[in-house]
Amino acid sequence: MENKDLNFEELRQSAEAFEKLAANAEAFNEAHAAFLENNADKFEAALIKAGIAEQCHLICWLFCKKLCGAICRKFCPQPPTGEVNAAEVLAFVKAITPLLRDESAVQRFNDVLDKQDVQAWNEALKHYKIERFCYQLCILFCSWRCKRRCREICPAKPLITRVGSIPVSQINSLGYGNGPSIPPFYVGPPNPAAGYGDHPFGGAVWLMGIFNMPAATEYLVELSSTGPGGVYSPIIVGPQGGYDQVNPSIPPPPVPPDPVLPPFVFQYFRTRSQSTGADPGWFKINQLTDSDGGRLTTGEKTLMMWPTSAPDGVYYLRLRVRDAAMNTRVSSPQVVRLDNTGPFPLPRPTISLQLQKPDGTLVPLKCGKVRKGDGLILVTIHAYDPNMSQIAVTARGNSGLSVPVVSNTAVPLSKTYNGNIADQGYVVPTSFLWDPWSDPNIVPCCYLVYVEIWDRAILNNTYSGGHANAGWEAIEIGF
Repeated sequence: MENKDLNFEELRQSAEAFEKLAANAEAFNEAHAAFLENNADKFEAALIKAGIAEQCHLICWLFCKKLCGAICRKFCPQPPTGEVNAAEVLAFVKAITPLLRDESAVQRFNDVLDKQDVQAWNEALKHYKIERFCYQLCILFCSWRCKRRCREICPAKPLITRVGSIPVSQINSLGYGNGPSIPPFYVGPPNPAAGYGDHPFGGAVWLMGIFNMPAATEYLVELSSTGPGGVYSPIIVGPQGGYDQVNPSIPPPPVPPDPVLPPFVFQYFRTRSQSTGADPGWFKINQLTDSDGGRLTTGEKTLMMWPTSAPDGVYYLRLRVRDAAMNTRVSSPQVVRLDNTGPFPLPRPTISLQLQKPDGTLVPLKCGKVRKGDGLILVTIHAYDPNMSQIAVTARGNSGLSVPVVSNTAVPLSKTYNGNIADQGYVVPTSFLWDPWSDPNIVPCCYLVYVEIWDRAILNNTYSGGHANAGWEAIEIGF
């Protein structure tokens, strides 16, 4: 039975994170000590050691809530036992509202919590005549402190924001992306019935990100093929080109400028390159071009054009940022699925035609002529791709005639993946009986019977059918 008060996927992820941290006693102790010290760098280092760097807020929340429980039991050893109903909550709100408006009072309670001074706590409660709400007030103040503390311990990380023109919020856990892209004309919204959606990525993939580190001076993008917690290596690319907008130095014109036209601006092309040597892969932020987002650390930036290659499969990206003192921050892993090959079988999909006579015997048809009454045509297709978009099987005659091939059981041989990412097409040679004389669109003619296949890969940041290939066989159909 579904419980609307609980998110079981979130609870499962929490359990996995807690389990990983608990399994590493050294990392656990370091994380807890860093939490008590309010040391963000040490806290992150401990979580990285446990393989749960992306769960910073979750672990901080756990430690902080546990600390709140201990402090409030110490301050209020006899929690209230009465019913918490509307009347009790109303009384609590009326009692604490004047206190929360008094900055000196709030600071007094906060200082007491810092020092964990039970006597001072009780004196403050008595002064404000709210002894009956000891436990509720302690939990309230401590929860607010947890929010602030976890913001400090878990500051915003660098972010990879777009992969191949697709915002990362539209990339699922399997690494498939869905449009609309940014800009919107690169990849349209998903339409699985038409074979459009659940896109892998290929070609030169545009990566964008946000540094979230005001003092940052350098960044690199790194890649893992072994999982989100695997070994990461810098992505090494060639020089990255971009444009700066610079007003040229031109002598004042002899006549006043036209007030309607804007001042003319030149575009200056520049390239920037990564570091080499023992510490390769770093780009300097002050070398970013205007067209890549500019040289400030704020805002979304073009990180690089990533020249992806085989092998196909699932990979994980991270954005690493550092300042002049070599303080480093790392984004959470971003999953991405690559597809730079296919469709299959190589070099092209296959189609074969055979005449199935009334007695069941089969005769190969290669540029063969068949007439009505000779039998049916056995069409055998072999065309597939792990990321198949659609397959089309058509008979093409003269004057632009193109007729979809439909089996004698009314099954169209053409199809799309229709949202089923497990459908790869005709993975093994698959045969259908075709009765062309039952189709009113077929006229006596020579035909090329085509099998065409497309995959769903976003190539060079744009989707226009992905990788495609075709096979064909010739036949003459008479009546």
